[in-house]
Amino acid sequence: MNTRAMLGGATATVMIVGAIAASVRTHDLAGDKSRLEHSLSAYELSALQAARSYATTFATYRYDDLDADFAATEAHSVDPFLSQYRSTTGQLRDTLTKARATSSAKIISAGLAAISSGQAVVDLFLDQTIVNARGSHEDAQRVEMTLVRRDDRWVISNVVLP
Repeated sequence: MNTRAMLGGATATVMIVGAIAASVRTHDLAGDKSRLEHSLSAYELSALQAARSYATTFATYRYDDLDADFAATEAHSVDPFLSQYRSTTGQLRDTLTKARATSSAKIISAGLAAISSGQAVVDLFLDQTIVNARGSHEDAQRVEMTLVRRDDRWVISNVVLP
C-alpha cells in the first residue's frame, strides 16, 4: 500500500471518529439542557419561557405591520419599560417604514440571572436578522430582561441591551 492511500485512509478514519464524537457530544449537550430545564421549578420555567417569547416578539417586526408588531410587545409590558418602548417606537416608525425594514429573531440561549416571588431577571442571547432597502445583516444581541408578576402572569418591566 502506498503512503498516499494510507494517509487517505487515516484521514477518513479521523473524520469518522470526529463525526461520531461530535454527534455524541451534541446528544450530551441536549441531555444537559433537558436535565437543567427539569431541575427548574414550574415558576422559574414560566419566567424563562415568557422572556424567550417576549424577546422574540420584541426583536421581530415588519415595516408593513408595525402597529400589530408593536402592540404585541406592549401587551406584555408595564412601566417603566412600556413608556420607554412607546417613545422609542414612535420615533422609529417613519424610519423603519421608509427603509422597508424587517427583522426576525431567534433565541440562542436564555438563563435566569435572578428570581424572587414577584420578579425575574433573564439574560438572553439572540440572533437578529435585519433586512431593509440597503441590504441585510445579522446581529448577535445580548438582552437583559426584567419581568414582574401581574395578574398571575409575567410582564416586561425593563429591558437592557448591554
